[in-house]
Amino acid sequence: MRVFADHGLTTASIQKVADRMGVSQPYVFRLFGSKRNLFLACLDELEARIGQVLQQEAGVHPAEPLPAMRAGFRTLIADGVVTGLWLQACAAARSDEVVAAHCRALVGRVLQHAGRLSSAGPQELRGTLALGALVVMLQALGMDLSEGSQAAVDSLREAEATS
Repeated sequence: MRVFADHGLTTASIQKVADRMGVSQPYVFRLFGSKRNLFLACLDELEARIGQVLQQEAGVHPAEPLPAMRAGFRTLIADGVVTGLWLQACAAARSDEVVAAHCRALVGRVLQHAGRLSSAGPQELRGTLALGALVVMLQALGMDLSEGSQAAVDSLREAEATS
């Protein structure tokens, strides 16, 4: 995932992926068939990781699952790999309908999963999706999210007001 997060679908080399995995380039092609299929598999892994976080946080905090899920998501993206991969996927989706369809389906399934785990309605889920997108953007910009997204947004506003 890191190679695609850092270099994107078109620029990442399968050799770099193979080296990172500790296998040969032909083996990667035997497993996935193409670089795009490997990229889509990375998106599937991303979805699985998000699903695990949602499930875990909902189980630990059943009375208030959505705030816990959002906090878990912030932790998941802290190392930048998830953010990088998602932003690269969105960039690739602009010119690759297969990637775009995969991304749309991924978001839909994550929303369905979050809704089932939390009993949240459509409006709450839209708000959670919007907050997730904001957190990804703030993380990509190198903002400190340790105090939450609102504190990060406030620090941006304050920095602009003093400049």
